Amino acid sequence: MRILVADDDVASRTILTMLLEKNGHSVHTCDNGTEALELLTRADHPELAILDWLMPGLDGIEVCQRLRAAERDLPVYVIMLTIKGEKNDIVRGLDSGANDYISKPYDPGELHARILAGERIIGLQKELKKRADEAIDSELRIKALLSEKETLLFEIHSRVKNNLQTISNMLTLQAETLQDPKASLALHNTIARIANMGILHDRLYRNGTAETLSVKSYVEQLVSNIAGLYPDHKKVSFDYDISDFPVNTAQISKIGMIINELVMNSMEYAFKGRDSGEVLISIRKQDGFIRLGFADNGNGLPETVDTENPETFGLRLVRGMCRQLNGTFTVDRTGGSGYKFNFAG
Repeated sequence: MRILVADDDVASRTILTMLLEKNGHSVHTCDNGTEALELLTRADHPELAILDWLMPGLDGIEVCQRLRAAERDLPVYVIMLTIKGEKNDIVRGLDSGANDYISKPYDPGELHARILAGERIIGLQKELKKRADEAIDSELRIKALLSEKETLLFEIHSRVKNNLQTISNMLTLQAETLQDPKASLALHNTIARIANMGILHDRLYRNGTAETLSVKSYVEQLVSNIAGLYPDHKKVSFDYDISDFPVNTAQISKIGMIINELVMNSMEYAFKGRDSGEVLISIRKQDGFIRLGFADNGNGLPETVDTENPETFGLRLVRGMCRQLNGTFTVDRTGGSGYKFNFAG
């Protein structure tokens, strides 16, 4: 171990050096506090210092205080050496930042024991620093990997969105060539469902996050895009009562599919034979639940439709998504069609 001995007493300094070198240490010496401080604040400073209390220039107390104020990395282990032996002097030396204290004349065995104690402390400090540096390196690597993951996810969202748009365009062209109204309607419904997925990926890509979305902006954009696929969409007005809170992507995708099916059902059936219609969509987060309400003032669900065991694909999809969200829903057939959902939030 590299040790600095700072003592203006030549005899004392020489004896200390001989004892330390005999025990295998590399010793640097100086005879004043100013030089001691300069040596101890270098990048390659000795690991342990034995400072005489009384030295020309800066005394041992001042050296220790300035050393502690300037340290940024592993601290130097300091043993204060003095002829003073009073308790107040010992306290003052330790308060200045010294780690240990030994009085002149010192016993070689005691000196050796205190050096060994210092070595153990220095070894522990090095091990702690090594582990801290490894933890910092690991954290930086994890952050880099997470950043790469986010970049990859955004790239995936962008490509999926573009591919979905291509599929949607192809299906739209196909639907325009069909003469069978039922087949054309089935394709348009498929296009609407694809549009729902495309909007989700588009929002995730634009929001700069792959984990959550604002439920308000997503739902309003979704409804506008889905309703816009129908030729008579202008006769239907949509009102919203939606709180703005984040929802994770797994939940928002399923909620979006539910709303998608309900909007399509209203646009296809609720307002047939009517000049206008209204749809109200409400979403709130209360008491740990997400509460979704959907209602239109249209023709209402026929009594023949069994909402518990639905035969239509749309209602089966709604019930399936609700089940996956660990939710429940009720249907109100009065004054149009109304649905109320509760999902664990």
